[in-house]
Amino acid sequence: MNKKIDCRNMACPQPVLETKKALEEMDEGILEVLVNSISSVQNVKRYAINNGFEPKVEELGNGETLITIVKGYECAIVADEDNEKFLNKTIFIKHDRVGEGELGDILMKGFLKTTLEFKKLPKNIIFVNRGVFLTTKGDEEMINILKEFERRGVKIYSCGLCMNHYNIPAEELKVGEIGNAYDTMDMLLHTEVVSL
Repeated sequence: MNKKIDCRNMACPQPVLETKKALEEMDEGILEVLVNSISSVQNVKRYAINNGFEPKVEELGNGETLITIVKGYECAIVADEDNEKFLNKTIFIKHDRVGEGELGDILMKGFLKTTLEFKKLPKNIIFVNRGVFLTTKGDEEMINILKEFERRGVKIYSCGLCMNHYNIPAEELKVGEIGNAYDTMDMLLHTEVVSL
């Protein structure tokens, strides 16, 4: 059974939820998902990959993208080595500083930089609310700290809805990926959360 769903102009996380629902309703076949925002492309693609699919992304022009997902073929999944490399933790960052003023900036950098000294790192770092300023407008030192986490395999997500709220275009994201509510809640519910 083949299916096409139109997820244009849908707010986060609706395109992911519609994709999930459509895939669950199919035994096998081809699902085509039509979207028209960068964050929707990234979120649907990431959802598909995280669930064992290999999505094909095709730019159609006029800001529209078609994501094709084939369901019904066996895929070998590589053994999860996360337990050896990472702690089952997510750092949840809601602000661009810890506390107030200049000291708050120093503390945020200090906590994150110190975390890099541990043998095992958290699996994820999620930035919401004013936290998205760190991944988009952060100074060179902060961006380098976050890029080192990413280089070591830590997943870094910035809330797409939060970036929209603060009028930060996707092109200003300097490290990590644009996240969505579905992925965020999935990580928060399946890992221990450390909130800064």
